[in-house]
Amino acid sequence: MNEMLTAMSTDMRIDRFRGEADENFAYRLCYSALGQWCLRTAGNSEKGNIGTTKHNQTIVLNELMLRYSELFPMIADRFVDTNNRQVNLSVHIRRLYEETGYLLTDDGNRNRLANFGRSILIGNTALFSGIPDLPYSINGLGVFGSPTEYKVTVSEFLIRDGLKWEEYFQSQFDPFDFYERDINLDELEFFNPLSNNVPSQSWRRHMETNYAVARKSESGPFYRVMRMPDGSLQFANEPIESQSDIFVSYEFRRLYFALKAYYKNPLQAIITKKDAMYSEIRIKGLLPNREYYFLLLLSWPKNNAFDKANFLMKNDFIPEVTKILTNIGIEVYGGNTNA
Repeated sequence: MNEMLTAMSTDMRIDRFRGEADENFAYRLCYSALGQWCLRTAGNSEKGNIGTTKHNQTIVLNELMLRYSELFPMIADRFVDTNNRQVNLSVHIRRLYEETGYLLTDDGNRNRLANFGRSILIGNTALFSGIPDLPYSINGLGVFGSPTEYKVTVSEFLIRDGLKWEEYFQSQFDPFDFYERDINLDELEFFNPLSNNVPSQSWRRHMETNYAVARKSESGPFYRVMRMPDGSLQFANEPIESQSDIFVSYEFRRLYFALKAYYKNPLQAIITKKDAMYSEIRIKGLLPNREYYFLLLLSWPKNNAFDKANFLMKNDFIPEVTKILTNIGIEVYGGNTNA
């Protein structure tokens, strides 16, 4: 293997799994290295200025990506979002760190490292926010080391309300929130939780279940819908969120997952063991940003840097990931990590 990659592997303590191709290992190392450079630039101090500008972080990472692509041309396309070429990986990484508490932005729009010593226990290690002084390792974009005194739970990190999917479902379909509306049903599409398609392709012209979500178009308006005993429909407004790369975006997916779980047709995630250290997880749908960002701090997107459905992670992390997915109504298969 290339001496540079060997050094990167040693520095970040990233091991390859059994039978892993050189190309795939190089991609994982370069992906994690981009994250490390993003954090390191925010730790700079020059002429009394702590941190760096967002613009400079983007420039540094863009130059690194170009260099990695020149050195390892077989991985160049894995840094590109083929579904949206306007998306830049450098900005994507920086935004993830801003949204998950690794970076703090000051009034001058400069990012600095949030080295407050916060850690989250994950398996036999701890996810650290920032860069610790003690030896550490990298998984995906996350920094891992020994637990600190300042510990938070995964639930606190995700800023979740603590409701399991069953309780969340009941809160969203409380009859007191619903009432009759003068809405032309012919104009509506209904989310069908019985469909085996991904949620985005599970909309029908007729309501198949007693509880559902309705929309007039892909851009809304949206309604939660309840069929009453007499067959009539009652509605509750479902707010349209501004979907972006902020931490709390795409929360509507949680409602779809809860509906599918209620009708015993839950979205599935499949875990396949690679070896004694690593497993792959394949999720048959897209996650809310909270869970997606959490996975990016624990694992590597499998096929390319923008893969939102397939991840490679340490076996030690599987119990925690299974827990957070199950909590939002996703059924997880596999995950037996016995060697």
